[in-house]
Amino acid sequence: MTEQYQQKSINLDIDNQMLELLSFDERAVPGLVPTGTTATYQKYRLPVVGMLSRLSWSGVLAPNAAETVQLRLYRVRPQSNPAGFGYIQLNDVFTVSPATFTDAGGDIDISSTIRANRCVLPGEYLAASWVHSGPQQLQPLNMNWNFTPVSVSVNEPEPPADTTVYSNVFG
Repeated sequence: MTEQYQQKSINLDIDNQMLELLSFDERAVPGLVPTGTTATYQKYRLPVVGMLSRLSWSGVLAPNAAETVQLRLYRVRPQSNPAGFGYIQLNDVFTVSPATFTDAGGDIDISSTIRANRCVLPGEYLAASWVHSGPQQLQPLNMNWNFTPVSVSVNEPEPPADTTVYSNVFG
């Protein structure tokens, strides 16, 4: 067998940019945004520890003058974690309102709301949570996020849970 067909190494380097692209996920509703607190529960996509690197949203029809939607993304830390069950909020609340609706159909980057030093572990889940108030006019609504792989120390402490109450996240 010639050398050109022999694999040099089975340990391939992790391509952080490719993993970040693969981590893209979203929560979207094609119709009117549901009233009250609602969330979707989705598996974290990377096989490595990751940190939220990009967060954005988009809508087409502007919200009513009295309408708001608060966007929040949570890490769901399982009971099997030594720190115990809890919801860890990954971003500061961003409120969609007529004042923040600046680009109908555009991708509005809200990465500035990402909280520092909040990681998600392989096999965990995310909860994309929205709190809608006021009349329903905003539609559709889409929230997007990406994670980038990070190295963490085994001795790094887990952050305290922001809440352990289901209804605070899911309604």
